[in-house]
Amino acid sequence: MSKPRKATTTLKFNGKNVDTSLKDYLESISYEDVASGSSDTLSIKLHNITKQWMKGWYPKKGDAVEGSIKLLDWDKVGKDKKIFCGHFTLDDVSFSGNPMTASFDCVSAPASESFKTRERNKTWENATISGIAGESAGRYSLSLSYSGPSIKIKKLEQSESDSEFLYKLCKDYGLSMKVYKKKIVIYDQTQMEQKSPVCTLGMDDFVDNNWEARDSLYGVYSGARISYKDPDDDKETSIYVGLKAENAKGSRTLRINETADSAADARRKAAAQVNLSNQDATTISGTIWPNIKVCAGVTVKITDFGKFNGKYFVDKSTMELGESGTSQKIEMHKCQKRITA
Repeated sequence: MSKPRKATTTLKFNGKNVDTSLKDYLESISYEDVASGSSDTLSIKLHNITKQWMKGWYPKKGDAVEGSIKLLDWDKVGKDKKIFCGHFTLDDVSFSGNPMTASFDCVSAPASESFKTRERNKTWENATISGIAGESAGRYSLSLSYSGPSIKIKKLEQSESDSEFLYKLCKDYGLSMKVYKKKIVIYDQTQMEQKSPVCTLGMDDFVDNNWEARDSLYGVYSGARISYKDPDDDKETSIYVGLKAENAKGSRTLRINETADSAADARRKAAAQVNLSNQDATTISGTIWPNIKVCAGVTVKITDFGKFNGKYFVDKSTMELGESGTSQKIEMHKCQKRITA
């Protein structure tokens, strides 16, 4: 694959194109695309020699920002590719000296800060994860994209912000969540890891051999023993998930203590914890030549890495455009056999 010769960006603040206004000040743009656990981010760094960004051009926190990246001459001269980064909210403004710069950090979260900061006390009863997420999404004028299984919750207490509560709820039940393009996106990572790789990456695809591969010496967990208490009678019960006995030959067992509605609920939570723990067993990260196909949430095939060869899930992709050129940093984990409840 040929390497893109140049990349350009398009930025809008509150619906107005600001490319011409920023042309002489733009130092760099960084777009971070995550598979789960947080919101996507867009970071803009500007020259501030005359301190205009600290005076009359000072932006407002909560400003609506849109961004896109165009890779020029993608496969061949005249063939461009565009990445729409999404809709963002200006969340943080900072300045520094020597050299004088202004930095604007934007997140793909709702403009209302209460999504992340307002603690909400509520008891959820006989609800589903999709129903809980849908109610929260509606509160902030977000839509919901849910592609996971139907998971019923008998009773659950909420005492944190909607953002923190939803992220934790999804993590507990083995679901992935992110906020992207004015949506709360929740999906089953197991299904995503089963999809075919979007491309193949070898060592030559990493810029200047800039990569790191890590393999845990302990390997992966074979399963779990979960000890849980039924909230109705406080009786403790232990069950196994993924193996028949804790000391099964060649097995490595994750021990978990948890509150669960039932044995089925406990198995689902145990499987989620095992799969999450196993994700870090084998990882590769590094800087690749910009590739529009490689984004968070897809799988790629790794070759030319010896025992690290195989299918990987992309956890994070960061596209950076600056005065020195365009780069793409990626973090990914090897797809392991996932434990099911």
